[in-house]
Amino acid sequence: MAYINTIDPDHAEGIVKQEYEKGIHRAGRVYNILKIMSQSPAALKDAMRMYLTIMHGASELSRAQREMIATVVSQVNHCKYWIEAHGDDFRDEVGNKELATQLKKDWKKADLSAEDKALCAWAEKLTLSPGDMQKLDIDALTGIGFSEDAISDAAQVVSYFNYINRIAEGLGVDLENEMK
Repeated sequence: MAYINTIDPDHAEGIVKQEYEKGIHRAGRVYNILKIMSQSPAALKDAMRMYLTIMHGASELSRAQREMIATVVSQVNHCKYWIEAHGDDFRDEVGNKELATQLKKDWKKADLSAEDKALCAWAEKLTLSPGDMQKLDIDALTGIGFSEDAISDAAQVVSYFNYINRIAEGLGVDLENEMK
């Protein structure tokens, strides 16, 4: 149950109403993560714009890789809402339910490519120990073929999901019915 009051779609006004309408247009409904952010309309609007840019904009990283990173960060943070949401999006991108289930439980045991495992390890380290990151961490990724542009995009995904995981967990976002 949400730890704060949220604005119901029937009572939304202004920016919140606009963001809810965009959510309905994109997904056919207003997800609970939008509702949990409804007390901060400007932040809701900017967070959604950033999400769409990072997860759906142009990138050398595939959509599946971005969904994989989102799931790994959420798993490391024990954020059930985003583990389920983006684990399912990863499943849809790769067309492999078993791999998505593995990823949601423990990415280290998932049947991922060596490159994707390196990207997951980097995402986990950045999530758990950002102050310990070094150029060597970047060099390891460039050494296996990731460009600096791709790594920068990966850092955006990691950072966004660390932020939004804390919104979800800190404010008590309700799981969607299909996540229960």
